[in-house]
Amino acid sequence: MALTHRLNMKKCLLSLLALLLTVAVAAATYTPDNLPIPYLQDKRQYVSNPDGILSQTAVDSLNLWLGQMEKSHGVQTVLAVVEHIEGGDTYDFSMALGRKYGIGRKDQNSGLIILLSTGDRAYTILTGRGLEGTLPDAICKRIENRQMLPALREGDWDDAMLQTVRAITAYVDGDDSLVGSSDFEEDDAYALMAFCLFMAVALGLIGLAVWYDNRRKSYCPSCKQYKMKKISSYATTNRSLGIRTHHDTYRCTHCYFTKEIHWDEDIHSHGGSAAAGSALGGSFFGGGSSFGGGSFGGGSFGGGGASGRF
Repeated sequence: MALTHRLNMKKCLLSLLALLLTVAVAAATYTPDNLPIPYLQDKRQYVSNPDGILSQTAVDSLNLWLGQMEKSHGVQTVLAVVEHIEGGDTYDFSMALGRKYGIGRKDQNSGLIILLSTGDRAYTILTGRGLEGTLPDAICKRIENRQMLPALREGDWDDAMLQTVRAITAYVDGDDSLVGSSDFEEDDAYALMAFCLFMAVALGLIGLAVWYDNRRKSYCPSCKQYKMKKISSYATTNRSLGIRTHHDTYRCTHCYFTKEIHWDEDIHSHGGSAAAGSALGGSFFGGGSSFGGGSFGGGSFGGGGASGRF
């Protein structure tokens, strides 16, 4: 009985281990429906790297190059690097992804999908119908064989993608028929308009505050008229406390009422304008602030490109 019990326990443990392994593998397997597409949240992010296979340095470089390619030639790209995909066929996966999102501008069908599944040891470059002349199947296969495959066989995923995108951009740059996207220029114009509007409002508020302060100081509590004028001003400094005290004397030009106003200044505080400048720069000129989400243009794919395994 004891032996039978131990055997049953061992079978249960093995079954549980197999179930957990299956769940772990399934959790790392992507479909066109659950693959994260960062571009939809931030139009500067073309790379889907959910398993962290690519380094952040490589992702940043790829996003920069692909963004420039969209700006200059209207080529809208999704580059995905994952461990496993459902079915293990990168060509079918890429076609399904293209159909789902309509990657590429509809007017010139300039969509591009680059997919690498490291666990399935498979890759695909898929071109939209309008890119098939720029990147015919033979050129895509040549890029894969010369730029992608050597790095893949070494397990250098970063270099494989960097060399591939660098070669693709060289071919795209040589095609003058591809028209750049106007979205970037529109974004720049909107950002400039927003900045100008903000500055106009800010300057208006500052001017209003200065006017109000001068109006308040010119009010005479004796004759109720706004005739007070500053006639003298001096300051004393207490370095032990870090305070500079200003003494301003005002006199009414109507009834000659006189009053003194004292106000303190922290002599160690010099960061006000710098902080304001930093806030303006951070809000309007990049930094870590997020961009608006992008949208795909409804491009179509006819099966152009090339695929392979390593």
